[in-house]
Amino acid sequence: MREHDGLVFSIDEYRRRLERTRKRMAAENLDALIVNGPENITYLTSYQTTGYYYMQALVIPLESDPFMVTRLLENTSVTTRTWIEHSFPYSDTEDAMGKLVVTLKERGLGKGRLGYERDSYFLRAFEQDALRDGLPDATLVDASGLVEAERVIKSDEEIALMRRVAKVTEVAMRAGIDAVHAGATENDIAAEIHHAMFKAGGEYPACSPFVCSGPRGGIGHATWEGRTVNAGEYVFLELAGCIQRYHTAMMRTCYVGEATDNAQMAAALVARAVQTSIDAMKPGVTAAEIDRINRAILADNPFGATQTTRSGYSIGIAYAPDWGEGGILSLVGHEERPLEENMVFHLIPWVQIPNEASIGLSETVRVTKDGCESLFDFERVLFTK
Repeated sequence: MREHDGLVFSIDEYRRRLERTRKRMAAENLDALIVNGPENITYLTSYQTTGYYYMQALVIPLESDPFMVTRLLENTSVTTRTWIEHSFPYSDTEDAMGKLVVTLKERGLGKGRLGYERDSYFLRAFEQDALRDGLPDATLVDASGLVEAERVIKSDEEIALMRRVAKVTEVAMRAGIDAVHAGATENDIAAEIHHAMFKAGGEYPACSPFVCSGPRGGIGHATWEGRTVNAGEYVFLELAGCIQRYHTAMMRTCYVGEATDNAQMAAALVARAVQTSIDAMKPGVTAAEIDRINRAILADNPFGATQTTRSGYSIGIAYAPDWGEGGILSLVGHEERPLEENMVFHLIPWVQIPNEASIGLSETVRVTKDGCESLFDFERVLFTK
């Protein structure tokens, strides 16, 4: 491994990640693992690029040196940002999967059991077919989730970075709240969020902030479209700060004017669900139990509000289209996996009031040795403007 200033974490951190990944490979009797997911490649090597829409692969043999096959344009990121010593780039006129297949064979990996990420967003069906057709003497094994099993438990170095990210998130959210007033547009608010986020040291997030006002607040994943905010309306804000691809996310809600009984009741309900969930989260408690606790609280309301989503999801490394790691672990009713220390979640108790608003007061939280803590120090209230 090459130690240099371009690595996000210490070289020992990457050694640990590689060693633990290989232990999981050995348990599955894999001779090599082909990693395509950009989050997993970043996790294992420190590699980053916005060009992950081109085929890229990190190959980890069980015993010999790992290597990468990437687009030629991206190869400088391998040499300057990672510890990887062997890279085999392809040009824009070459067949990317053909290059991967040839390189695997040249490196003695044309046979044996090769794990690959079948459910990766960025290993398309025809590319999987090409891999299978090009390696007739190999046994391809779906190894989806193997790297994610390590990612879901954050190291001390990762937690320290995410605490920095949380400060960026707080600054950006404060700017968004301060920008809310009657006569402001959703674009005005979004502009202030972005300006504050990047001035505070944040980098481009995997997903842009959600800013929606009035009845648009009840639309799932709606965001700014130039609408003017009026008195007597809610403004829903959800955003995630980002540093080195690590994210922490937060929801907050504003009301323009004197808050109505419905507004106060909904905010109090959500705040209680958040705190009760945090109080219940600790190692050994299942994800399903936290979901049940949250839903039982939110269901007890007089205005027909509902939570249509999971109650939370793992969060950490992310690229577009999503800032979460919900594909690794979500707080949902059928997930009986127990929580473990240093799991980090975006905890999202929230309610949608039909034809009126979404009320969210979410937190990014870390499971501790014997409980749970928020990474934020930010008022969890309905902000009136």
